[in-house]
Amino acid sequence: MGLIESGLDIKDAAAIAWNGKHHSNLVHEEPVSELGFDEAVDVESDAISKKPKFRFGADNNINISMRMRLECSIVNREGVVRARFNVLNEVVIDRGSSPYLASLETFCDDTHLTTVQADGIIFSTPTGSTAYSMAAGGSVVHPVVPAILVTPICPHVLSFRSMVFPDHVVIRCTVPNDARSDACVAFDGRYRRLLHRGDSVEIRMSPYPVPTIDRTDHTADWLGSLKRNFNFNTRVQQKPL
Repeated sequence: MGLIESGLDIKDAAAIAWNGKHHSNLVHEEPVSELGFDEAVDVESDAISKKPKFRFGADNNINISMRMRLECSIVNREGVVRARFNVLNEVVIDRGSSPYLASLETFCDDTHLTTVQADGIIFSTPTGSTAYSMAAGGSVVHPVVPAILVTPICPHVLSFRSMVFPDHVVIRCTVPNDARSDACVAFDGRYRRLLHRGDSVEIRMSPYPVPTIDRTDHTADWLGSLKRNFNFNTRVQQKPL
């Protein structure tokens, strides 16, 4: 799950694709200019040969980061899989329109983790750590760290804090039979489904990550994005005495 350097000269860069079930293909058929991914360019033109417009990578190498995704399955009380989704950011289980706290039993590799009594809970990838999870108080995680983040939403217990698990675990979140109401689940903010009592959501690392092209490398791009979009740790400089 780390950085892959293709080692290709930019002029010779060819198609980049990653195929899989329920996976959105990322195909880079031609190099693109600094104006964006929608503008294809002719790599054979003399103008490009004399004055390259490419701004990806360094030393004529294109760097690719593999962004982890989560494979999520909705399973009913009979053990039948009702639906399956792959998410890049997070899966959120919440109380929906119910006025009561969500009551959820959470397991990690079939070992009881905790009973969630909160507005909901977020299971996110490192890529999604700067989205809903961060807004709910979760940690910010480097996108190539192989991990699953578990972040509660407004928990009713002060000791319930965000946790980070290795990517090989399987997490199961179940609506218990004695819950006051049903729950809802959403995948990357879409495909909202109702979870009845006895239903569960199983979450594991997807075998189909998303390859992304880095402008420089994964660390420089990520830190630059944090500083640019979030003004990360920006304050007025303390003046000397």
